[in-house]
Amino acid sequence: MMPRVMERDAHARANTEQLRLLLEDLELTTAQARPEYTAPMHPAALTVAEIADQLARIYAADQSLSDDVPTPEERTALADYLGCHEEIRPEAWAAWVVDLNPADWDAAEYWLDFEFVEPCPEARPPSAQPRPRH
Repeated sequence: MMPRVMERDAHARANTEQLRLLLEDLELTTAQARPEYTAPMHPAALTVAEIADQLARIYAADQSLSDDVPTPEERTALADYLGCHEEIRPEAWAAWVVDLNPADWDAAEYWLDFEFVEPCPEARPPSAQPRPRH
């Protein structure tokens, strides 16, 4: 009976290694090390409503209204995406503004257009450095 148990253990180890490699390929290995980690943001894969949700989340964190602080990579990915796809920004704003208090519209729109969105990386001069993030 011992060889069968050893065979199952070897099979389980092989499966575990294959899963680890797959997660690494999908950039999800950090999720195992940090349970609070979510997968990297890929803005092009988000709907306009999801982009609006992310904007609301990041804005709330910037205004110290939330402890759900985005990673620098999340901020940069979304800011660059909106800078490179200017046609999406008005759509995302229209989806986000629905959930905003009208008294906050001007401040939120200013934040979106002048504090958050970065120019498209391809359009930045080589000497330009990204603005420091909060």
